Amino acid sequence: MQHKAYFEAVNRILNDVCKMDDEQVFGGIPVVLGSDFAQILPVIRCGTRETTILACIRHSTIWSRPKVLYLRRSICVIPSDANQVFLTFLKDMVSNPHLHGQLQLPRYIHHVSTIDQLCDQLYPQALLNDAVNSHRSLIGRAILAFCNETVNHFNNVLVDRMPGQEHRFEAVNYVEIPEDAAEAEPFAVEYLPSITLASIPPSCLKLKIGVPVILLRNLSPREGLCNGTRMRVLGIQQTCLQVAIMGGNMDGKICLLPKSSLPPRMMTFL
Repeated sequence: MQHKAYFEAVNRILNDVCKMDDEQVFGGIPVVLGSDFAQILPVIRCGTRETTILACIRHSTIWSRPKVLYLRRSICVIPSDANQVFLTFLKDMVSNPHLHGQLQLPRYIHHVSTIDQLCDQLYPQALLNDAVNSHRSLIGRAILAFCNETVNHFNNVLVDRMPGQEHRFEAVNYVEIPEDAAEAEPFAVEYLPSITLASIPPSCLKLKIGVPVILLRNLSPREGLCNGTRMRVLGIQQTCLQVAIMGGNMDGKICLLPKSSLPPRMMTFL
């Protein structure tokens, strides 16, 4: 959620551009804001609970003027008795004070204590064996993790369990040092592969036939090759990958992904 000062600044600018008085909101231009106040609050550096809450748009001077619409029904949950019970549990986590603090998970949520047990639960060996030839085996399955290091560990474990020959692609890492910093000490070669940013691929990419991958570049939106597109590897070559798009309107479409570089000047737009 953004700080309320951003919305107030946009409101003043649009009123000035559209020559509206302060009684108008966003210069009279229709603006739709979507948010869930039970989720992430604005981040206030060294802020207290009070300063964080006061930074929300609900405490802004413009909050009383827009028309607030409330969504009463979740369309993200498939209608079923089990999902309705889980949805009620999520709502109670916010409003029920007895669920604050240490949380006891319901019995219908599977509990595991190791990464191997989690992988066995979500990706059993029979499913991984079938993913080599079946396009829809891994559709609808994913693991969410907090850190990129954890994601890389999950990927390595599951790729090692899949049958077939493993192909390793090592990144060619280098640092562009500007002329005014030419005398600066260069980064060690061993340090560059340890950088795990969310917007760049891993330093060592391990692939097998049937492994799911996610595209990090907008290569061709018209062809379905957008940032975040999930695909399945069909063929592996030195300069390109043959993949099939998983899910969406382009489900099953076969494409070629060329080998490309990611210069530092492009990182600003990722």
